[in-house]
Amino acid sequence: MKRILIFLVFISSYVFGQSPNYSEDIAPIIYNKCLQCHHTGGIGPLSLETYPNAVSNAGLIQHVVSTGEMPPWPPDTTYQRFAYENILSIDEIAKITDWITAGVPLGDTNLLPQMPTFSNNSSFGPADLEIQIPTYSSTATSNSDDYVCISIPSGLLQDRQVRAIEVIPGNIEIVHHVLVAINEFGSPSTTITPNCMAPMGDQVYTYAPGSPPIEFPADSLNKFGIEIPANSSIALGLHYPEGTFGQLDSTKVKFYFYPQNTSIREIYTEYLINEGLPPDPPFSIPPNQITQMSSTYGPIINDISVMSIFPHMHLLGKDMECFAVTPTNDTINLVRINKWDFEWQGAYLYKKFLKIPAGSIIYAFGSYDNTASITNPNPVLVQSGLNTDDEMFVFIFQFLDYQNGDENIVLENTSLSTSIFDNTIGFSRKLIYETNLLGQKIKNRKNMPKLMIYNDGSVEKRVVID
Repeated sequence: MKRILIFLVFISSYVFGQSPNYSEDIAPIIYNKCLQCHHTGGIGPLSLETYPNAVSNAGLIQHVVSTGEMPPWPPDTTYQRFAYENILSIDEIAKITDWITAGVPLGDTNLLPQMPTFSNNSSFGPADLEIQIPTYSSTATSNSDDYVCISIPSGLLQDRQVRAIEVIPGNIEIVHHVLVAINEFGSPSTTITPNCMAPMGDQVYTYAPGSPPIEFPADSLNKFGIEIPANSSIALGLHYPEGTFGQLDSTKVKFYFYPQNTSIREIYTEYLINEGLPPDPPFSIPPNQITQMSSTYGPIINDISVMSIFPHMHLLGKDMECFAVTPTNDTINLVRINKWDFEWQGAYLYKKFLKIPAGSIIYAFGSYDNTASITNPNPVLVQSGLNTDDEMFVFIFQFLDYQNGDENIVLENTSLSTSIFDNTIGFSRKLIYETNLLGQKIKNRKNMPKLMIYNDGSVEKRVVID
């Protein structure tokens, strides 16, 4: 008899007719999307490292993933996509819901993915410049956060070109985010400014738990990066959440340089939308109402390639949107945040450089909610300004002058991705068992469709005709 092996199609590890289980279906999602915050010693308020952890918090997990509250990713992905998105797919949310509905089955623990590890070890090796804050004691109380800016002299006697930046939190349990800026006119000594949301200078990187370092693209034709001028300061804006009073931190930032005098295409940082801050006139938000905000920038003089965008408001922010309209009346979506959350904000890196042609105008819209609420029981008039209890309406752009082909340059370095579970099909995989299309285990069946389950999580659908 002639035996014919037919490969019908590759399908996911979610077998038809079989309820998802923790070991094969849920643990990979949690390891990938949750543990960077919710591990022992992480900034998340509970650990999700084990099956009992997940089961005891199953109701909470289902609620926060179904509402989109977790994992936190403010940008609207139907509007614009970014690098390193920490989001759940519809399929992943469905798996979690189905797993809980089915009674949280454990499955075969031999099929659990490898548990990720978390440490403060650098991924780039020795840094060319390392800036560490003086040991700092959080002033956050049981019901208020601590925002502080710390400026530290770089000590550089020559201009240097930066190829990568990495933040190493000194106390990963309390560092909520770090804004990194280069201040060309910094102080010759270290300064600490309390109640400070944004550091002075050109903002070049934003860290939050799970953020990868930023490594600027480079090839044989182009090397991208930023420059740290001689005698400048490194300014950091740090956020410590409520309940961390008295806990100590010694966060450091590592800079990795190109060889001396490397010619780079420099990335510029500009507040293209800057309502309420000099030189723009101030604005105010009256109490007991929702206030709309709008602003424009342009027309842009030259074609630009945008690398990232940082939208920013304070405590009364409700929503934000920013887009560009070209001279040919095409719309380029830049970012939209439907539900602003002051505690979850950052700079968002595009997957590739985004070209905005000369003559385009950038439009920004947003709103502020200054009505009575649990967090704002006694609304008062709020003015624009730098302090946390003031307000801002800002979009910070990182960009450079456009060159032909920029829009094809990939900015997302997959080796730095926050994903730590690789479900690709490997050549060293081993067959674990076979099932029919109902998920029932079978052995050596011929002349019928069957599913081949492998140890790397992949599945093949086959028919062996004999």
